[in-house]
Amino acid sequence: MKKMRIPLYCTLGVAIIGLIFGSIFDYQISSAIASPTSTLGLTISTIGPTIGFCGLVLIGGAFIGLALQKEWKPFIRILFLAAAIAAYVCGVIFAGQEYFSVNGFYGVVPKFVGYIITAVVFLGVEFLGYIIFKDNTYKDAWVIYLILMVVVLLALVPETQILKSIFHRPRFRTVIQGNVPFHNWWQRCGNYKEYMETYGYISEEFKSFPSGHTGDAAMSLAFATFAPLAYSKLRKIQLPLFIGCFVFTMIVGLGRILAAAHYLSDVSMGAILMLVTSIIANEIVIHIKFFHKEEQIA
Repeated sequence: MKKMRIPLYCTLGVAIIGLIFGSIFDYQISSAIASPTSTLGLTISTIGPTIGFCGLVLIGGAFIGLALQKEWKPFIRILFLAAAIAAYVCGVIFAGQEYFSVNGFYGVVPKFVGYIITAVVFLGVEFLGYIIFKDNTYKDAWVIYLILMVVVLLALVPETQILKSIFHRPRFRTVIQGNVPFHNWWQRCGNYKEYMETYGYISEEFKSFPSGHTGDAAMSLAFATFAPLAYSKLRKIQLPLFIGCFVFTMIVGLGRILAAAHYLSDVSMGAILMLVTSIIANEIVIHIKFFHKEEQIA
């Protein structure tokens, strides 16, 4: 939507400034404020992905509402239900793994407890999504829901994970142990396996760039961008919702730095990936008349 161009480009600009600033001062910033035992940083790191995935799971609830509408053919209703289940399962797995892993409160309780937490939380969130979107009269809303899911999955899975597997940047919490030197984000740590074999590090310690957690949080920005296009009642609060989501994304990024898991450039790139993908999708939506039928009716 045209009115979302300025908010999207402004937030992208802030993220790019963060990437540039981090490229110069990454090590100094983390040295000043980061600690692997930061309670605040770890708390934000564990809760952040759960909140970030709420947007995706809310859309899962919207798909449940579509699946219950008898006007759709049975096969289509099954596909809608499959999309709802996929959104729920993705949220549970990706957010649940963070609570008691090496990126959270490791060893406090077994890791599977995190999945139980998110399974319960997202049941409520998906039901809430159903309640919010069930009265939506826009017949083609499912297309917007699908675009939102594609944007999220593209930014988090291929984009983020491919970059992590290319650069293998050591996390700050690993660097401060003195065995692995600091690497700028553009300096690939090609011999990371040697460090793993020599010092017993796991591969997770070489996945600093970009930040997946910040990408999780930035999913909320994609939700704020596209959900109101599918459901007109959300349009009145779209800009405040977007601003709130951006503040939330920055808080999660700060938490990851405080926890010594990422540098400023890492969290900035995590946001950039989601924003760039959202901007591309938004431009596609703007230039295709099909997506504006509901606006014309209103």
